[in-house]
Amino acid sequence: HRRLVVHPAPDDVAMRPPQSGGKSSGVLTNLAASSLTGIIVSSLSHPIDTLKCRWQVVGKASQARHVFGFARSVLMEEGDLTGLWRPGFLPNVMSMACCIGMRNGLYGCFRDRIGQMGISATGKADKVGPAGMFFAGLCSGATGYVIASPLLQVKTQMQAEAGKIGPDGLYATGVLRGHAPTYQSTFKALTALVASSSGPGSAMRTLWRGAGVIVARGSALSASQLMAYDEAKTKLKASGLGDGPLVHLTSSVIAAVVGTTCHMPFDVVLTMYQSAHSLGGERYDRYGRHGPLGCALALVQESGPSVLFRGWVPAFVRLVPVSVFSFALYEQLRQLFGIGYLD
Repeated sequence: HRRLVVHPAPDDVAMRPPQSGGKSSGVLTNLAASSLTGIIVSSLSHPIDTLKCRWQVVGKASQARHVFGFARSVLMEEGDLTGLWRPGFLPNVMSMACCIGMRNGLYGCFRDRIGQMGISATGKADKVGPAGMFFAGLCSGATGYVIASPLLQVKTQMQAEAGKIGPDGLYATGVLRGHAPTYQSTFKALTALVASSSGPGSAMRTLWRGAGVIVARGSALSASQLMAYDEAKTKLKASGLGDGPLVHLTSSVIAAVVGTTCHMPFDVVLTMYQSAHSLGGERYDRYGRHGPLGCALALVQESGPSVLFRGWVPAFVRLVPVSVFSFALYEQLRQLFGIGYLD
């Protein structure tokens, strides 16, 4: 007698309940892939991020008419290591491991939960649309940026005051020329911020100073970028293209354009507001004394609304390769870790 072997249909396999712990292990694997993506991408793109920050801070004090001329002067006076690579490198990598890790790692959870709520309300099992994707990216992005705010504050201040240090230990170039560096390391910067506070509550306020703008900027970038990437990828797959490098490349370029435009006003205000506290003097009176909203109003009154998009070009130049590389790397790491491409 021959034995009859019945193989389960693919749909039957897909409908089986997951093994105990499978869902949580998938989330942790996704967080690991996302955090590793953040570390690699922020390490490679750090010089452009430093250039963007310094160009925003120097403002009209620079003799250069455009960012490329400013970049040339920085490289000639300070070199690439001192002028662009070293300032704020460690806090940038640490913060991006958290931000990108949480943003990408939790995005699917929030999006799928929103989808489940939609099924309960309408009875339809369709994938969430752009609004649901945007809200999911908003939630996941806010989570990461709230946690990483102190590191981002230190990173911004280190980049803003960057310059070549002379034999006397004072800056020979940069906006703090003739002054000593505010912070010697990431750890000393965080401890100095805490030491400058009068108690635990004050320390929290100091460490999370400007967190509202940081979270708004990060949430706007995350929500717009993830929504654009996910929606573009969904449309391309629906047109008949297979889920692979071409779809990932096209979707990530679209995400870079949308993300850069949406987050630039928050980025400019964040840079000016946080750097005003470390640079002090007239800058603090103008941009730091009256909070982020007062900083934004002062910028617009001085230079018009277009100032809120100052640095769009270097931000876009940075975000395009970062977006393309990070999404491609993230998708491949998901494959490597056994959880497949982002649905």
